[in-house]
Amino acid sequence: MLSDFLAEARARCGEAHVSEGAAIEPRYLQPARYAAGQAAALALPGSRDEAADVIRLALRHGLRVVPQGAHTGLVRAGTPDDASGDLLLSTERLRQVFELDLLDRTLRVSSGFKLSDINERLAAHGLWFPVDLSADPSIGGMVAHNTGGTRMLRYGDVRANTLALEVVLAEPAGQVLRLGQGLQKDNSAMALGQLFIGSSGSLGLITEVTIKLAPLPRQRAVALVAPASTGEVFPLYADVMQRWGGLVSAFEGISRAALEAGLHGQDLARWFDGQLPDYAMLIELSSELPAEQLALNELLQGWLEGEFESGRVRDAVLDADEAIWGLRHRISEGLRVRGKVIGLDLSLPRRHFMAFRERGAAWLATHFPQVELADFGHLGDGGMHFNMVWPLSAGALSAGQELTLREGLYALVAELGGSISAEHGVGPQLQAAYRAHWGRVEPGVLDWARRVQLVWDPHGRMGQVDWGP
Repeated sequence: MLSDFLAEARARCGEAHVSEGAAIEPRYLQPARYAAGQAAALALPGSRDEAADVIRLALRHGLRVVPQGAHTGLVRAGTPDDASGDLLLSTERLRQVFELDLLDRTLRVSSGFKLSDINERLAAHGLWFPVDLSADPSIGGMVAHNTGGTRMLRYGDVRANTLALEVVLAEPAGQVLRLGQGLQKDNSAMALGQLFIGSSGSLGLITEVTIKLAPLPRQRAVALVAPASTGEVFPLYADVMQRWGGLVSAFEGISRAALEAGLHGQDLARWFDGQLPDYAMLIELSSELPAEQLALNELLQGWLEGEFESGRVRDAVLDADEAIWGLRHRISEGLRVRGKVIGLDLSLPRRHFMAFRERGAAWLATHFPQVELADFGHLGDGGMHFNMVWPLSAGALSAGQELTLREGLYALVAELGGSISAEHGVGPQLQAAYRAHWGRVEPGVLDWARRVQLVWDPHGRMGQVDWGP
C-alpha cells in the first residue's frame, strides 16, 4: 500500500523529503515543455544508500520509479504520469561527492550537482566540464540523456567525457554497482557503463559519475557570418575546419526566422545593418593560449576579409561575443512568444543537411502552410533543431495534427539517414516515433534494445522509456 511506502520512506529519508500526491511541489511535475505530470509520491534521498533503500521500498510496494535530475529535459522522461503508481525520485540532494583530481583532470561527483555548480567550483583551478548548454541540468541527467551542447564539435558529447558511473539497480532491487574506475584507459572489463549513458533513466538510477575535464579557454573569437547563399555554408565549414581544426569550438547555423526570435525585443540595427540574412553561421574559435601567443581575433578577421573578397561571405558581425551567444540562447524563448513550439531535435549527415532543410520546408508548405519554420543548431556536428511555431492565430493544435506533422518529417529524416533525437534523449513524447523510426531503419535494434532492458529491469519498474517494439 502507498501509506506503508510513505511511512517507511519518511523514516529513511526524513519527513520533509517525502511528499504525497497533491502535496508535491509543482516544479517537480511541470516539464520544460508539455503539460504537467502527476505522481503518487516524491522522494528526495540524501545519499546513495538512501536512494537504494527508496528503490527497494518502491519496488516492494509495486511503484514505478521515475528518476529526475534538474528537470530541464525536453522529452518528458523525468516527468511522472501516474497519480497512483509513480514514485518520482529526485536526485537534487545527492551532492555528497566532489573529488577533483588535478593531475588526471578528472572529477568524481554526485549526480545531483548542477552543471553551473560544477563549473563554478572548477573555475578556480582553470578547468571546466565543456559540455556547454543554455539550460542548467544536473550531471546525472546529462549522463542519462547523453547531452551534446553547443561546443560538441570540439569537446564531444557526455559519452566522450564520462569515465565511470555508479548506479542503483532495479534488479536486484537497490543493488549498487560501480562501472569503471575513472581511468582514461581501461579495457579490463566490459564497458557496461556505456549502456546507462543515454538510457533516459530506464536501466537504473545514476548516483555518481567520473568525468573528464578540460582547461578553460584563455581567449575566444566569435563571428556571426552571413554567407552569400546556403550553398556556401558547407564549403565555408570545410575551409574553417581545414585551417584551424581543434581551435574550432562551435559552428552553428541559424535561419532568419530563428535570428528574429533570438532578437525579440532587441535593437535590430546593430545586426547586419538591420537587414537580417536568410541564414547565418555562428563561428567560434577558442584556445588555452593567450592572445599574445595566438591572436584568434586576427585569424578570424583575416579569414573573413578574404571571404568578403571571394564573394562567399556577404556580411558579418564581430567583436560582440556575448551578444552573439545571447542571441543564440534566446531563440527558444523568442519562439514561445509566437505560439506553440514544436521542436524536432535532429541529426543528419552533413551531405544531406541542406537537402533536409529544403525538403522539410517544402513539405511543411504543402501540408501545414500555417506553421512557421525557425531552424537553428549545431551545424558543425550535423545537429539541427528543426523548430516550428504553430501560431496563436491558427487556433489549438490537435494531437492528431502534431502526430501527422512529426511523422511526415521523421519519415524524411529516416530516408536521409538521420536521427530523430540528436541530443535531447528519448522520452514518452518520442516513444511512438522511436519505434517507427528504428522499425524502418533497422528492426533488429528494437528487439535487442528490449532484451538489454529486460536484463536490468525485468519487471519494467524503472523509468518511463520502453526500448522494445
